[in-house]
Amino acid sequence: MNNHSPHHTFVPDPASTILGGFQDSLVGAFGATAGWWAGNLLVVGILALTVVAVQNRQHMVDHSGFGRGTFQDLAVVIALTAVQYVIFTGTFNFSESVSLGLAIVSTLILRWHILIVE
Repeated sequence: MNNHSPHHTFVPDPASTILGGFQDSLVGAFGATAGWWAGNLLVVGILALTVVAVQNRQHMVDHSGFGRGTFQDLAVVIALTAVQYVIFTGTFNFSESVSLGLAIVSTLILRWHILIVE
């Protein structure tokens, strides 16, 4: 029997930083090793899809049926929702789910008002 203390090596875990509680759910569902692999493969997959989307952005704009304005509108809606989410959770201390719902509804109402007034 080995009485020495176990040798611990540092294993980077970007999935825990990026996925947060979802990574904990993966570890709980699949165990420490399989959960680590699943979370980190998910992060790598998301990054790879992001790179492919950025590289092919002009192709997507040209052939998707949506114009550049549609993608700009979508980007503004996402950015405005994210800013409101941060304000609702950080400043007002609302729960994450309430903040997300309120941010989405507020952004869509603001967008509707701008489109109608415009």
